Amino acid sequence: MSSNRNLLRLNKLYRTQENSLTDVVRITDENIPKYRQVNYDAMRDVINERRICGTQALERISKLQNDSHAIREQAELKISRDYWFNEQHKLNQQYKKYDNEHRTWLTEAFHDPDLLSLFHEITRYRIWLDENTIKFRKTTVLPIIQLKEELQSKTITTDNIENIIDALQTVKNEQNELILILSQEERQLEEELKEFQKYIDEDDEINMIEEGIPESIVELPCPDDELRATMLQEFLIIDHKYRETLLDLDTNYLHIINQENDGWDIDEHEMLVHLYEIYPGDVKKRRTCIYNHFHRYYPKRSRQEMLKHEEWFNAQTYYLKHKHLILYEWKQARIALKLKAQLAFQESFELQERLAQQHEEKMKQRALCEQLANQVQKWREKQLEVLEVKQKLEESKRQAELEKIRQENERLQKQRQQTKEKLAEYYSKKEQIRLVEYDKEQRRLDEMQSILAEQQRKDWERIKFRQEEYERKRQDILERNQIEEREEIEREERLQALAERVRPHVEIDHARVLQPTKAYNAHRGLLANTNDDINIQQELFPINTFNDRKLCSDIRIRLEQRLRDAGLIQTDYARQALAALQKAPKRIDTQANQMWNGFTFKTNNIEQHDISKPIKRDFISHSVFYGIEN
Repeated sequence: MSSNRNLLRLNKLYRTQENSLTDVVRITDENIPKYRQVNYDAMRDVINERRICGTQALERISKLQNDSHAIREQAELKISRDYWFNEQHKLNQQYKKYDNEHRTWLTEAFHDPDLLSLFHEITRYRIWLDENTIKFRKTTVLPIIQLKEELQSKTITTDNIENIIDALQTVKNEQNELILILSQEERQLEEELKEFQKYIDEDDEINMIEEGIPESIVELPCPDDELRATMLQEFLIIDHKYRETLLDLDTNYLHIINQENDGWDIDEHEMLVHLYEIYPGDVKKRRTCIYNHFHRYYPKRSRQEMLKHEEWFNAQTYYLKHKHLILYEWKQARIALKLKAQLAFQESFELQERLAQQHEEKMKQRALCEQLANQVQKWREKQLEVLEVKQKLEESKRQAELEKIRQENERLQKQRQQTKEKLAEYYSKKEQIRLVEYDKEQRRLDEMQSILAEQQRKDWERIKFRQEEYERKRQDILERNQIEEREEIEREERLQALAERVRPHVEIDHARVLQPTKAYNAHRGLLANTNDDINIQQELFPINTFNDRKLCSDIRIRLEQRLRDAGLIQTDYARQALAALQKAPKRIDTQANQMWNGFTFKTNNIEQHDISKPIKRDFISHSVFYGIEN
C-alpha cells in the first residue's frame, strides 16, 4: 500500500484565504504544507507562446477550409460539366433526328401539289434566315475578331493606350446593346411560341372529346326502339361521369391551376426543370448537385424553396398527366361505346332475321315430326312383341344361373367353416405360448425391480453423505471468512496504531538529531509505554507467493547463479547441466484431482471384448460409481 502511495503521489495546488496572491500552497501526501513564489514573467511568456500557437493553428485551419472549399467547387464544376456534355450530346442527336424528319417531310411535300406553295414559303424563309445569320456575323462577330487580331499584332504603348481603351469601351457598349436587343427578341419569340403551344394544347383538348350523342349513331337504323334509347343514353352517362372526374381533379389541384410557376420567374422555373432533366434519377446526391448548379445562377434561392418548388412541379406534372389520361380514357370509352352501339344495332337486325328464319323452320319441323311420330308408333308395336319373346327366354336362363350360384355358395360356406376351425386351434396354441412368455418376463421384471430398489437405497445414502460433506465445507468456508474478517480488523487496528505512531508531532529540538528514533527503540525493544496487544513489527498482510528463502532453496536457481558468477552461463556445459537437473515438484494446487464428482462406470471388472463390437452396459450387471469409494 505504501508503494502504491509512492507511485501515485499527487501534488494539489490551491490558494488559501490567509495567504497573498503571490503565495501558492502545495499539499503533499505527508500533509506537510510548502510554499513557493509565482513567477509572473514566465507565466506571461507561456501565455504569449500559446497565443501565438493558437493563432498559427487558426490560420492553418482557415487555409485548410479554403483549400477544401476550392476542391469541392472544382469537383462540383467537373460533375456539372460532365452531365452538361451528356445533355449537349443528347440535344445534338435529337436536333439531327428532327432535322432529318423535317427534311424528309419537305422532300415529300415538294412532290405534293397541295403543299407546294407552303414548301416555297418555307424555303424562302430558310434562305432569309441564312442571309440574316451571315449578315449578323459580319456586323457583330467579325469586328471583334478583327479587333482582337489588331491588338495581338500591335504593341501597346502609353501613346495609343487611351485610343485602344476607347475602342474597347465602344465595342463593349455596342455588344451590350446588341445582347439586350437579342434577349428582347428571344423573349418575344418565346412568348409567341408559348401562346402558339397553348393554342395547340387547347385545340387538342377541345377536339379530343365530342360530347353528346354522335350524329353517326343517331342516323343508324335500329329495329328495337328500346335498345336504341338505351345505347344513346349511355353516351350521356359516360360524358357525365368523366366530366365529374375532371371537375374533381380540378378541385383537388386548384392551388396548382391558379398559381403559375408557383410564384417563380419563368427563367428560374425552366432552369430548375432543365437541371432535373440533365441529372438522372440514379445519381448519388442528385438534389445536392442540382441545388449547387442552380445556386450558381440564382444564389438568392434557398434549398427549402427549391424543394418546395420541386413538390409543386411534381404535383403539376401529375395533374397534367392524370388529366390527359382521363381525356384519353374518355375518348377511348366513347369510341368503344360507338363500336358497341354499331354492333348492337347490327346484331338486332341479325336477330330479327334469325327469328323469322327460325319460325319458318319450326313450322317445317312440326309437320315432319307428326309424320315421323306415326312411323315410330308402328315400329314400337312390333318391338313390343319381340321384347316379350326375349323376356321369356331370359327368365329361363336366369333361373338356371341362380341354381348354379346357390350350389357354389353352399360349397364355399363349408370351406369357410373348416378354415375357421383351423384358425381357432392355431390361435389357442399361440395364446398358450404367449402366457408362458409373459410369466417369464414378469418374473424377470420383479427381479429387476428389486435390484433397482436396492440400488436406489444405496444412491440415497450416497446423496445424503454428499449433502453432509457439502454442509461441512460450507461451515468451514464461513469460519474461514470470519477469521479473515477478524484478521482484517486487527490489521486495520495495527495500521491505525502505526499511523498514530508515524504521524509527525515535531517540536523545536536541536538535540533531536543526536537521539535515537522511536522506530529504532521499538525495533530494539527499548520502547516503553507500548500496547502489548499490538505488534507493530508484524507484517501488514500475509504473503501468499514465493519469498527469497523459497527461491534460494531451489537447486536450479543456485546452480544458475553459480554458473553466471563463473561466466559459463552461455556455454553448452551450462545448458546440459541445467537440463539434467530433476524438475521441481508440482504445487499442490496444480495437481489433478483423481476423484471426479460426476457419474461414471467401473470398467475394472468388465471382461475384454472385441473393439469392433460395442460393449453392452446396464445398471444391473455393472454398478455405478458416484465419485466416493465405499
